[in-house]
Amino acid sequence: MDKNSAVISFLLQCPDIAASPIYFNFVNAKDGDKQLVTVSEDVNVQRPYVDGSVQKRFQMTVIDYRSISDIPIVKLPTYLNENVDDFRDVQTLLDWIKTQNKTGNYPDFGDKCVIDEMYTTTDNPILDQIDTTVTPALARYRFTITINYLDETEAIWSN
Repeated sequence: MDKNSAVISFLLQCPDIAASPIYFNFVNAKDGDKQLVTVSEDVNVQRPYVDGSVQKRFQMTVIDYRSISDIPIVKLPTYLNENVDDFRDVQTLLDWIKTQNKTGNYPDFGDKCVIDEMYTTTDNPILDQIDTTVTPALARYRFTITINYLDETEAIWSN
């Protein structure tokens, strides 16, 4: 089972992802675009078991591009700030991932893989970069999704 495709299909269940242009390992960044970037599976975290199964970790980084304003926060209770609103929108996607873990809703890695947990590596999106060479200027927010799973492909017996 292709884990990248499984995670993409899973993320398309999220209304924010489904409503946005989404790119895989490439982006021509514009406001609202999402980029999914592969992270190599670190063999140092893989734990083999006596039955031949292996505990593994899959990671994918989500990058969310949002237009950003250089206008200071207006100190009126009802005034909305674009940067605060955009950050909250990216946070909503991150929180959606956390909710899916709590409910046990995971990507389909196939019948030979059992997902133990899925989480984000940060509680809030990270502001990586502000690109002022484009109009409008773009903020680049990111967070990484981690999925720990048991790969039973090489298991010599099963329950």
